[in-house]
Amino acid sequence: MQDKPAQDRPAQEKPPQEAQQVTIVTMAPDQRPARELSMIDVSLAAFNLTGVIMISALVAGLLAGAGYIWYRSRRAVTIIEARGHQHNLFRG
Repeated sequence: MQDKPAQDRPAQEKPPQEAQQVTIVTMAPDQRPARELSMIDVSLAAFNLTGVIMISALVAGLLAGAGYIWYRSRRAVTIIEARGHQHNLFRG
């Protein structure tokens, strides 16, 4: 007799698998109440790094504005101011 090819042979039967045991885990709720958060706590948490960047940008803008105003107050802005507020533009 000839051997049958492997494809024609019936697969070996596997033993039936047993069902896995299910473990139910119940978490007991924490009896301590959560700590109350004030608006300051929330603001500090939200604006930690962002707040530092925003405040530094605000301070830099205020300093730049004050420096610009100080610089322009020391120099003449227009030709009229350079001429001592003489409005006669046709003088030679």
